[in-house]
Order: sequence, then structure tokens, then C-alpha cells
Amino acid sequence: MFSSLKFRNYRKVFLYSSLNSAGGWAGALAIEWLVLDLTGSAVALGGMIGIQVAPFIFISLVGGSIADKFSEKKVLITTATLLTIIYTSIYLTYRGGILNFGVLAILTFTLSTVSAVQGPVFTSLSIKVVPEERIANAISLNSATFNIGRLIGPFAAGLIIAATDSGTPFIYIAALFSIVMFVLLQVRMDELHQNASSRASGNLREAFSFLSKHRSLYLPMVATGIFIGLGMNFSLISALMVRQVFREDARHLGFIGVLLALGGLLGAGYVARLSVSGHKPRFSTMNLSGLSLGIFWILASMMPNYWSYAAIVVFVNFFHLVIMATANGIVAANTPVDLQGRVYGIYLFIFHVGFAIGAPLLGILTRFIGIRTTVALGGGLVLLLSLLFLSRGKKLNL
Repeated sequence: MFSSLKFRNYRKVFLYSSLNSAGGWAGALAIEWLVLDLTGSAVALGGMIGIQVAPFIFISLVGGSIADKFSEKKVLITTATLLTIIYTSIYLTYRGGILNFGVLAILTFTLSTVSAVQGPVFTSLSIKVVPEERIANAISLNSATFNIGRLIGPFAAGLIIAATDSGTPFIYIAALFSIVMFVLLQVRMDELHQNASSRASGNLREAFSFLSKHRSLYLPMVATGIFIGLGMNFSLISALMVRQVFREDARHLGFIGVLLALGGLLGAGYVARLSVSGHKPRFSTMNLSGLSLGIFWILASMMPNYWSYAAIVVFVNFFHLVIMATANGIVAANTPVDLQGRVYGIYLFIFHVGFAIGAPLLGILTRFIGIRTTVALGGGLVLLLSLLFLSRGKKLNL
């Protein structure tokens, strides 16, 4: 299950990803809470989440090319430096009394633009620091770091907001990214297991050409994009459920983040156990989990109080992470190493299109039909689409 951690470079990458994820999740919660403080509007929150996601739609493609063309270590150090500066800027504008929704939107867009480069670059590095037979395991453990960060980041941000104010978390997040830079400096690029001696052209046409010959790979990419848009929008849904339905404070939203992370860690661990030599990630696993995800989201919409909702989200994120980790594994297992960054960038592009459409749509729907009905509708659509995708996957033998 943890075989990739035997390699020194991967241990550094694992630590980097965990800290980076913690900072990202803490920042997301802090921004969401700040938007609700500034506006009190679900539509504004949905719009801000759309602003956060929009850069990922296009920059992910560029990030994939960067990952295949330049030194991943140097790129990630640069992005960590920029994130430190941006989070510090949010803190200073808040303290200076000039932070409003418009200023926050500009800084958030800049933040997301930098973060968008990280995804494909990190994925490209993480599969090069382990032997080829460990790639699936490394990809699964990457999903674990995503949730380790989710376990720590939102909870810490919620506690800081409750103890101080909505702006203070940003200076702590900036400090965390300075630590991230130190961790990255310890990665030894001369010890990569794959493609260490040369850089690819970075031409996106090569990646699209590869996918045109392997069109079945688009199916898990598209399925994940739809699922994220309709049934995995935890940031929007949980913020609205906690604040407007259950009338709780930021600490309670942070605790929801902890429970989501716990479910995600269990899901990532489950997929990591499957990621042994000779195992091939299956599209059917994604869609069976999609069926369960839809059912639990519908149940979540019916929960009568905060604590019953909190219990359900553990199961929600378990199946979410099985979907995510399996989709990542399918893409990684079927893509040549020299195209990994660019193909994964295309995957992230599709993934974030779904999120960018889903977040504002859910925000608008909550205004007209209510939060509970919107959550149930998203879960029902995921349930139905999982059945359709499951049938399609069998025909393609994915």
C-alpha cells in the first residue's frame, strides 16, 4: 500500500503535496467564508468558486506542456513563491481595509492561475521519482496527500477564523508555502527513475494526437468532469449547508473538512491497496462509486441537523476519492511517460470545465429551489449518469 514511500524523492514529493494541499484547502475555506462575510450571498459564493476554477480550464493545458518541457522542481518552487506573495497580499489588503469582493476576486483569480500550473507539473514529477511498476501506487498515494491536506487545512483555518477574524488565516497560509519551498529544494532531480536525461517538446498536438488514437481515455476524463460539476462541489455545498441551513460557525465548517478528509483518506487507501503490480484501474470501479456517491448526496440533502449531515459526508468523500484516484490511475497507466504532463493537463482541463459550470449553476439553483433540493438534484443526476457510463464502459472494455 505504501511501497512508493520507500524512495527518498517520493517521500519529499509526498510531504510537499501534503503541505501544499493543506495550504490550498485552508485558503479555499478562508476565501469562501470571507465571501459570505462580505456579501452573504450564495450566488456570490458560486461566482467566486467559478472565478477560482476558471484559470484551471486553460492554464492546465499550459501546465501540462510546462511539465513535459521544463524542470518540474524549478516550476514548483516558482509557484510556491508566488502563492506566498499572493496570500500575503490578501492578508495585507484585509488589514488595510481595502479588501472588497472585487479586490478579492482579482487576487483569487491570480491565486488560481498560479495553482493551475501546479497540478500537471506535480503529477509529472511524482511519477518520475518512482520506478514504472510503482506509478499506480504513487498516483493513489497522491490522492492521500490531497486528503491529508484537507484533514489539516480547513480545520486549522476554521479555528483561526473563529479565534480571530476572516483575514488572519491568510498570513499563516503564506508562511506554510514558504515551508513548501524548503521541502522542494530537497528533491534530487539527478535521481529520477524515468525520463531524467531529456525534456520533451511540450507540444500539445502530440498529446491530442495520442488521445485521438486512444479515444476511450476521454471517457473517464469526461465522467469525472461531470461528477465534479454535479455531485462533488463540496466547497459550495458544505459552506451553504453549514452557514445557511444549520446556522453554525467557521469551526463547524472546518470540522466538515476534517470528516471529508477522513473519508477521502479511506478512499485513497482503498485504491492504493488495489494498486499492486499487474492491477489495471477499471472504469467500472469509477461508476459503481458514482452510484454510491449519488445515493449518499441524496441522503445528505435530507439530514435533519448538522451532526447527521457531518456523518454522511464521510461516505460521500470516500466514494469521491475512489472515483478520482481510479480516473487518475486509468490516465496514468495508459499514457507514455513523455506525454504524462500534457495528457494530464488535458484531463484537468476537462475536469475543471465541469467544476466551472457546476459551481455557478449550483449557486443559482440554491437561490430558486433551495440548498437541500439542489444537493438532491445533483446526487440524482450523478446516480443516473453513473448507470449510463457504466454501460458505455463495458462496451469499450475499460
